[in-house]
Amino acid sequence: MGQHGDVIVGSAGGASRVFRVEDIPLVGCIAFGLIDRGTNLIQVRPTSICPLSCIFCSTDSGPKSRGRLTEYVVSLDCIVEEFRRLASIKGSGLEAHIDTVGDPLTYPWLVELVSELRCVKEVNVVSMQTHGSLLSERLLDELSSAGLSRINLSIDAMDASLARRLSDTEWYNVERVAELAKYIVDNTAIDLLVAPVWVPGLNDQEIPKIIRFSLDAGAGKKWPPLGVQKYEAHKRGRKPGGVHPLSWPAFYDKLREWEEEFKVRLRLSP
Repeated sequence: MGQHGDVIVGSAGGASRVFRVEDIPLVGCIAFGLIDRGTNLIQVRPTSICPLSCIFCSTDSGPKSRGRLTEYVVSLDCIVEEFRRLASIKGSGLEAHIDTVGDPLTYPWLVELVSELRCVKEVNVVSMQTHGSLLSERLLDELSSAGLSRINLSIDAMDASLARRLSDTEWYNVERVAELAKYIVDNTAIDLLVAPVWVPGLNDQEIPKIIRFSLDAGAGKKWPPLGVQKYEAHKRGRKPGGVHPLSWPAFYDKLREWEEEFKVRLRLSP
């Protein structure tokens, strides 16, 4: 891997090149680095790699990608240094949110990254977005000890067969992910927010099951237990056949129905 201040760029053919951070700024690229959208949340993207090939993926990530030519991994000290610089400009009350155009669990220094971000004086919250396919009890214990505040866990179907279809990954085991979701609640200091992607026509019947599972598991001790995501057809993303994105009014109308049915907040504020 790279040394201090390196960005590792790997091609689809397996070869890789290492660039100095002086040559590639870490703010301004969607694929890697840091994203500041003018709020108190800074997106931290240390890698672009993903183990899954979800059929609705907005970034065409994973082993079955048809459009990606490169993947990126940013060295730990490089991304932490740039984060500290950005945080000092933005000020206190920040949330460092580790997300990627892949999955953060593929980052080899994830626990160290969480620990370093937690030590930044301007940071109040360190959170992470993942589908959880590479999680384990040991890793969750380490992330909890490192200071991870919340995991936004994407579970898109409780039905095992449909979950494999949506992830387009035969080895994906949603039952194992569900076990680990319960482990988060029962055995760690990490809060759990379950964040399914609602893909109209494919997992409509699964969303109520996911809501019920999340509530039964005890998600949302500090933050809301759920954050249902609306499927969007992105220009360079994957578009499942026959699927048409809902309008925002239709999406929120259905969330309102589920809120009434399950007595839980689903329409989240900024």
